Amino acid sequence: MLTEPFTEKWEILMVALFLVTAHVVAPRVRDLRRHPDIQEAFGAGLSVAYVFLHLIPALDTENDPLGQRVYFIALLGFALLYGLEVHFIKHGKRRYTAELAVLFVYNVLMVFTLGMHLPPTPLLTAIFALTLALDALNTDIDLCGRYGSRFVHHGRWVLIGGVLFGYGSGLVRRPEPLVVDAVTAALAGMMLFMVLKDLFPVSPKRRFPAFLAGMALFAVLHVALDAFG
Repeated sequence: MLTEPFTEKWEILMVALFLVTAHVVAPRVRDLRRHPDIQEAFGAGLSVAYVFLHLIPALDTENDPLGQRVYFIALLGFALLYGLEVHFIKHGKRRYTAELAVLFVYNVLMVFTLGMHLPPTPLLTAIFALTLALDALNTDIDLCGRYGSRFVHHGRWVLIGGVLFGYGSGLVRRPEPLVVDAVTAALAGMMLFMVLKDLFPVSPKRRFPAFLAGMALFAVLHVALDAFG
């Protein structure tokens, strides 16, 4: 009978392999799709459900050293990607490199923290892995369409490197619960942005400073009312 830590390692490996496979097959799958809009919307629905039903509840049910601050970290993760998206739409010369860097870090952090918030059963882990793989597949297909052979021959291998690096790092050292909570919260915010970006594309006319001001104002009011309530 497999011990729990041993089973967990196999489950993490399964998720990592699903992600690697998605990055490998993305260029071929792109040409086989018959209803891309429906498939992208379906993948987005899975990702949103994953964030609200798994990632965010995990912030409450696991170790809770950060308390309510995890939600501020999630908000900052969302705002960070939104700000980068607006910036590189306006100044697109380095957008390809920036997107690869963000997605590389995203893959590293996601796989690195997997052992601390896996679903309770292997079957749910397989569904979880499929959800993440579909999200990666949709992202890669979008990048293939925008950057062509540049991404196919180079970029997707960078993202595969992120998965492998995160997996290897997790084997070397198990992250502290405080780190996991913070990273999970940031990933939740980032994943929400990535899904919403695909469903509601960011326009270069968006005023990110105004968005940031509104977000900051509500955050300050929330903290103040909580303190005096």
